[in-house]
Amino acid sequence: MIRSRFGALIAVLALPLIISCDPPPEPCMQELDVAPAGRFGRAIRFCGTGINDIDRVKIAIDDPTNTVPGPAMDVGATDFTIEWWMRAHPGANRTGAVPCGENLNWINGNILIDRDRYNQGRKYGVSVAGGRIVFGTSGEGDLHRTICGSIPVADGQWHHVAVQRRISDGYLTVWVDGKLDAEGPGPIGDISYPDDGVPRSFCGGPCVNSDPYLVIGAEKHDAGPAWPAYRGWFDELRISTTLRYAAEFDVPSGPFQSDSATAGLWHFDEEEGESVLDSSPHSTHGVLRIGGPFGAPFRERSGAGGEGGAL
Repeated sequence: MIRSRFGALIAVLALPLIISCDPPPEPCMQELDVAPAGRFGRAIRFCGTGINDIDRVKIAIDDPTNTVPGPAMDVGATDFTIEWWMRAHPGANRTGAVPCGENLNWINGNILIDRDRYNQGRKYGVSVAGGRIVFGTSGEGDLHRTICGSIPVADGQWHHVAVQRRISDGYLTVWVDGKLDAEGPGPIGDISYPDDGVPRSFCGGPCVNSDPYLVIGAEKHDAGPAWPAYRGWFDELRISTTLRYAAEFDVPSGPFQSDSATAGLWHFDEEEGESVLDSSPHSTHGVLRIGGPFGAPFRERSGAGGEGGAL
C-alpha cells in the first residue's frame, strides 16, 4: 500500500459540485473576537489555507543533496515524544472521524504535523479528525498504523497534546491534557528520515521542497483539498528522544524546558519576522511561510497567564 493520494484526488476532481456544497469557513480574522492568545507568550495562528507552500511552519530535517545525518529533531531511530499546545474552534477543522487501524488515515484529517515522505516509508504525522487527535506512523514498505483519540480538542480551549512512539516495538500513544487518549501497536524499526533518502517525482518534479521537512499546520505537499490544513492556534513544540509520559500527569504550567533528551524546542515567541527559533542547544531553526488571503500564519500574544488578547 502506498500513500493513497492519487485515487482520492481523482474522486475529488470528479465531484466538484459536492465539494463546493460545503460552505467555506469564516474569514480567519473574524475569530479574533473570542480572545485568542498564545498559551505562553506568543502563539502561531494558522488559517487552513493549504496551498502554495504557505500558511505553515517548515523545519528542515535533511539535505537531499548529501548523506550527512540530519538534525537531532529528526526522530524515529529511538523512542520519541512530540508535544505541543493547541487551540481550535468547534467547526473550524471540518474533517469527520476517520477509521483507524493498519492504514494511513491520519493523512485524511486536518493535518497538524506532517513528516511524510510522498509514497515512501519511514514517516509519521498528526491530524485533527472528528475534533479528536489522530496519530500515525509508517515503517518500511507497506507497514502503517493510525490510532485515534476520543477526547475532544476542537472546543475553543487550550489543550496539551503529546504523541509518543516506543522504538522497541513501535508502540504508539496519544496523551491529551495529561490523560492517555489512544494507544496501539505500530510498525517497528527506524522511521527517521533516511540520510540517503531521495525524494520521488510526485510534486511536478522531485519533492525536494516538501519531503525533507517537518511541516506544522498544513499537508506538506499541497496535494489537494482531500488533505486539508489545520485551522487554529499552535504553541510550544518540544521534540524529545525519550518517552516522557507513562502514567497520568499534570500538564506543564509554563513553557517547556530543554534538557538532555530535548531534540528541538520552539516557543514561537519571536515578535516579528519569518524565523522560528529552536531554543534547544541544537538550534534547528524553522521558518514561517506567510501568504494567502489572510497573510497567515501570524503571531498572536497572550496577556498575563496566557489568556490575553491578540496582536
